[in-house]
Amino acid sequence: MESIQNNKKKDPTFFNVFQILATAKEGLLRKKKLRAKRENVARGMSGPLDLSMDSMEETRFKKSNQFLFLRLEKRLHFTYTEIEALLLIYYKLWKEGTAVDPKLEGVTKIQFRDVLHFVLDMTDDILMDRVFLAIDKGPHSCISMEIWASTFSLFLRGTLEEKIRFCFSVYDIKGEGLIGRDIMFQLLKYSFISQSSDEDAEESVRDMIEQITKKMDLDRDGKISYADYHHSVLKNPMLLEAFGPCLPPRQAAYAFLSTFSITGTTY
Repeated sequence: MESIQNNKKKDPTFFNVFQILATAKEGLLRKKKLRAKRENVARGMSGPLDLSMDSMEETRFKKSNQFLFLRLEKRLHFTYTEIEALLLIYYKLWKEGTAVDPKLEGVTKIQFRDVLHFVLDMTDDILMDRVFLAIDKGPHSCISMEIWASTFSLFLRGTLEEKIRFCFSVYDIKGEGLIGRDIMFQLLKYSFISQSSDEDAEESVRDMIEQITKKMDLDRDGKISYADYHHSVLKNPMLLEAFGPCLPPRQAAYAFLSTFSITGTTY
């Protein structure tokens, strides 16, 4: 909650972003209303995004970016129509941001992080710093439309190979292509809540590290290389997020995908 409060103070557009995403958020939190929420959002996506964007503005946006849509369609796991819908959401968030700062060149990283938090239920603040760095290493305060679309392609319909590369880049904190025991401890220590003492929690983490290395450290050098990780996950996909959640829960991914996709199919 503290991180959310800080976002509100830093970015005056927080409440506008929250309103845009409220339908999806409520759908995730209230299972009984999930179907109705999806239908409401889907109806909104079938026409103008809202009353502040008339049909002419939407048409102009689509026409001016049609070559980008075509290029993205060739390399992402979305149809042309799905890419249009995704980037209309991007455009709406961008508009909300320019109402406060006219110089913005896209969706801010704070806005994007709010989307991942509220829509895709990616709420681990500590690991999210690593996730976000893996998504966009650039120094700019905004993300591009291509990064936006590519991220959702990975999260919603990414292949196992794509997810292996992404997750390893999240876990490879030092950028050395290796995950040592010190990094494993750093990644896993917040996953355990001890009922008695910090010493017990640390012992649980070390036990977990021993179990993981037995399964994944194939060359027994005390570190997990990309080859170790890749081979282990292909053999047992349950090990994909062995060091912490860096992909959205399947239910959240499906719920969001259903708002703009006819099939709603995830890989």
